[in-house]
Amino acid sequence: MKPLVMVGAGQAALPRIIAEAAAAGGAPLAGYLDVGPQPPAPATPLTRLGDEERLQDPAFLAAFDLAVAVQGPARRMLCERLLGIGAGLPVVRHPSAVVSATAVIGAGTVLSAGAIVQSDARVGRFCVLNTACSVDHDNVVGDYVSFGPGSHTAGRVTVLEGSFIGLGALIINGVTVGPRATVGAGAVVVRDVAEGTTVVGNPARVLARG
Repeated sequence: MKPLVMVGAGQAALPRIIAEAAAAGGAPLAGYLDVGPQPPAPATPLTRLGDEERLQDPAFLAAFDLAVAVQGPARRMLCERLLGIGAGLPVVRHPSAVVSATAVIGAGTVLSAGAIVQSDARVGRFCVLNTACSVDHDNVVGDYVSFGPGSHTAGRVTVLEGSFIGLGALIINGVTVGPRATVGAGAVVVRDVAEGTTVVGNPARVLARG
């Protein structure tokens, strides 16, 4: 595996999760690239290797793998751009995360400390699995899905592209969460969630529709 460079920095959680996972795995980040016109400084002391212009340098792309730490709407655009230019986008996995030998994790996904992915689960590209969450057996998780700390799915759950599963949420067996849906913190989801819908409570009920 090549040395890892973080694309984007700042004080938010994701850059710190990536930096800590890399360091805990014995291969600290080689540095970071600034992104955007007024890039924030990283919370973790790191070497600045330049800005987005380095992504146009074939020698740089050949020398380093990349981990995208940009959050919000710009994340997808940047990730797709990097895929298009053939950048190396490995899974970033804290050593305390547990992944079944039969699970599949997509490019650029980040697994924080204590995350668990069980047998025959399929997790898409550029997902974020936060602290001590679990994705159980035979789940199908689309691209750009985020799981909050301590959230859990039961078996055969489907979570489609761009959805957000909040802190401590629970999703029972066989449920489908539609694209770009939001499951609120602590919600208990016992039936399917429609595309773009926000659900909260126990049992989860619709709060808003996209």
